[in-house]
Amino acid sequence: MIKQRRFWITAVLAWIVFIGIDFLFHASLLEKMWQEEVKSIKPDIDLFILIPVGYSSFFLLTVLVGYAFTKIYQEKPRSNEVIGFSLIFCFLFTGSNLLAFLGFVDIPLKQVVIYNVVYFIEISAVIFIFYKAMFRKKINRIIWYSILTFFVLFLIGITIQNLT
Repeated sequence: MIKQRRFWITAVLAWIVFIGIDFLFHASLLEKMWQEEVKSIKPDIDLFILIPVGYSSFFLLTVLVGYAFTKIYQEKPRSNEVIGFSLIFCFLFTGSNLLAFLGFVDIPLKQVVIYNVVYFIEISAVIFIFYKAMFRKKINRIIWYSILTFFVLFLIGITIQNLT
């Protein structure tokens, strides 16, 4: 029961960091890319309205990653095992996603690659948070670091938006 509760707390924490990373990249660093005319991407107003749908998909992906990680590693893994898991999961997910987009959506290769590089970073962060949170006695520090990370990413994103 305690492990299950910790899993869900960790999933929510990893998800908010995922959202923070996503905001930093897509709303700030890659803002100009989103303004490029790409016929297969919905208009800005539709994208804005659908943000909760995207964030819900991030939560499902976070749960999937956390579930796979915690099923594979019942005991605390070594750092090199976590790095290996992260690389394998990220390459499989982003590679599959990249090929799927290239196969049926008319989006320039540059955008598809960039979207998947950001996914790679986000999924790696999720795995790192699960690694840090699931095998510690106390989770309080992870909670505060995750919340702080979200706000720092968000503030950096807003600062970049206002500077450009």
